[in-house]
Amino acid sequence: MTTRPKACFAIAAICCLHAVGASAATISLGSYIVLAPDVFVVPVTISGGVNVAAWQFDLSYDPLDVQVDTACDPFSGNPYCSLLTGPVTEGDFFASGAPFNLLNPGFVDLDPVTFAQTGHLFGVNGAFGGFPPWPSGDGTLAFVQFTILGDGSSVITVDGSVETAVPEPSTLALFTTALLLPAARRLRPRSRRS
Repeated sequence: MTTRPKACFAIAAICCLHAVGASAATISLGSYIVLAPDVFVVPVTISGGVNVAAWQFDLSYDPLDVQVDTACDPFSGNPYCSLLTGPVTEGDFFASGAPFNLLNPGFVDLDPVTFAQTGHLFGVNGAFGGFPPWPSGDGTLAFVQFTILGDGSSVITVDGSVETAVPEPSTLALFTTALLLPAARRLRPRSRRS
């Protein structure tokens, strides 16, 4: 194999590894974990995941009843509060990719005048940092810690999506071409010069 087909093969293989597509997996909320009378944690779970490469979600809540616990103390021994990501921590679904996974804790939407929470945590996302195979099945993507201001009975909702590691048709075509190119060159008759 010459250098050029090797390079084409390597590029096609890399493209196949990084191709992502939509998934039919479901992101939902698990059973709340009570840490104290006024503090609880919401697990954000995935079910039916297949070759999950990345995920994202937003949470909506009643800010007069509960709020994201942005004042959580990572030095108190609380496993649901992190020095780097605050009240949003990684679940076990991407455990095989640790410590190279990416977790973006998102943003708590604040009123521009009062700086009070408006009831929206948006842009929380994660990406798998390990090598294939990508995680599949059910598990916990992340945990979000809340404090209770009212009676804590309001509904928290999640809206999320999952990206899977599957080759797209164009990537698959590139990969197949890279595999077949060396074989086609060997089959082509060569002309001799006199």
